Amino acid sequence: MGERSVRNAEVEGSIPFGSTFGKLVLSYQVLARKYRPEKFQDVLGQGHVTQTLLNAFERERIAHAYLFAGPRGVGKTTTARILAKALNCLTDANGNPCNECNNCQEIASSRSMDVLEIDGASNRGIDEIRNLRELVKYSPINVKFKVFIIDEVHMLTQAAFNALLKTLEEPPPHVKFIFATTEANKVLPTILSRCQRHDFHRMSLETIRAGLEAVVEAENVQMEESVYHLIGTTADGSMRDALSLADQLIAFCGHSITLEAATEMLGIIPSDLFFSITDALKVKDRSGLLDQLTEVHEKGFAQTDFINGLNRHLLNLLIATGEKGADLLDVTDDLKERYSTASSEWKARDLIRYLDHVTKMESEIKRVQQPKVFLEAMMLKLAEMDSSVEISDLLDKLSGGNPVSTSQPVKAPPPQLPPKEKPAVKDSPPPKEEPPQEEKVSEPAAEPEQKKADAVSDSGPELSLDSVRQKWEEVVGKVSENGTSIGTFLSHGEPAEVTGRRVTIGFPERYRFQLDVLKKNSRRIEMSLEKVFHKELKVDFVLQKGNESSAELSNSDHPVTQRVLELFGGEMTN
Repeated sequence: MGERSVRNAEVEGSIPFGSTFGKLVLSYQVLARKYRPEKFQDVLGQGHVTQTLLNAFERERIAHAYLFAGPRGVGKTTTARILAKALNCLTDANGNPCNECNNCQEIASSRSMDVLEIDGASNRGIDEIRNLRELVKYSPINVKFKVFIIDEVHMLTQAAFNALLKTLEEPPPHVKFIFATTEANKVLPTILSRCQRHDFHRMSLETIRAGLEAVVEAENVQMEESVYHLIGTTADGSMRDALSLADQLIAFCGHSITLEAATEMLGIIPSDLFFSITDALKVKDRSGLLDQLTEVHEKGFAQTDFINGLNRHLLNLLIATGEKGADLLDVTDDLKERYSTASSEWKARDLIRYLDHVTKMESEIKRVQQPKVFLEAMMLKLAEMDSSVEISDLLDKLSGGNPVSTSQPVKAPPPQLPPKEKPAVKDSPPPKEEPPQEEKVSEPAAEPEQKKADAVSDSGPELSLDSVRQKWEEVVGKVSENGTSIGTFLSHGEPAEVTGRRVTIGFPERYRFQLDVLKKNSRRIEMSLEKVFHKELKVDFVLQKGNESSAELSNSDHPVTQRVLELFGGEMTN
């Protein structure tokens, strides 16, 4: 049957398996393997690790166990292989393998019997570690050191780790261990304490770009400048991922790679779409917003990718709102200029609110049954959000357009109480007005007389209820100078009784809370009474039943209430 299939393929014009084309396909090496570093100096972005290892060779301070930790694709396993070659190279080059001797070539091609690479994910049990312990006992055959490289070592079971402890702490002099892991936090502390740990860093965009440029030049490929940034951003700090993406683009585009083709092949949502989304949110264009979301759906972009991209876009706008913030963005120069222009139309607090909602969408969309409906509903909700308003602006509107200083307390106008009869008071002399502060400073000679006038008089006729009611608005105004809320609360009551030096203020039942606050601030009210009547007075507060009409009238006639009704419309209701 096998011969008949091959014969039929030849008859139909198919290329036989043993043809030249078939051999070329099978012999092709991906870029990540073809351009794998062979020396410590060739490892990009990890100079802090490679220089330490080179110094260790120079000073003959090679540890018996190493742990290489870091994200994927940054050179952990590659560095482990270079270290294995440097340990067994037949040419003494102070830690730099020659890559030409028999030992270097066997290790590079994974043919050495004394350098074993073990996958910790598939050999994670205690039986595999027991076999390793047996191998440790034997001396190397052709090299100086027997090297065990265990990749993804954090996948070993706890029993396997425990079985390795004693061997790892006191291995034979001819054995070296090199562990690699992406999750060092999962490795037992007892293992970490027996290893020399080196942390590999995520590669920067500049480092990835430099590596890509060298590979692209060697492959004789033309690539647009913006594609380098696109690949580096998508690779997320991994050089291996960047080379894999470049491999895909070369297969898709040939020897000329454009940004448009790269965006299409990688399925990346273009930046123009996110700018259109935020423009629609800014002007509350619901139709335009739905058109953009429809485009996301029709082009097959994943909802999670769209939300992640929108989150990053909003964050870029927020950063760009700061002084020279666009220069901090990790984007191309033309996008920096575009973000700088677009951010001038946004308030930072509005972008923060949008970021908060989009972040919640990112976690909630994974649990909904209809992601498309959820996404459209939440985006329309964002479009309905009003722009934030500063407190100073709101107070400016309430005060009739006059700017309100935030450094001074806001003085509430004295409340309008219902008009009352003003009987003539024969036994009450007119109150003495307090002289202004400026006169005290400019005329020092008049200071004794002014102090005498300001002093509280204990003599004189007793206050009557009518006299207190006549000046009640003035009392409330004095209280408001030291605390707007206290003055407002006090305006809901009115003098009910005056007995000697004690003034009783009555409040309707529904102002029970305000009355409790006023009791705690009674001393402030008594000081205001002294300023108005020039007598030491005490205050009491009582609740009065059936006295709602006066309070209602006071509320409806209050200047602040009238200003709010004027600005926002509406009417008072019972």
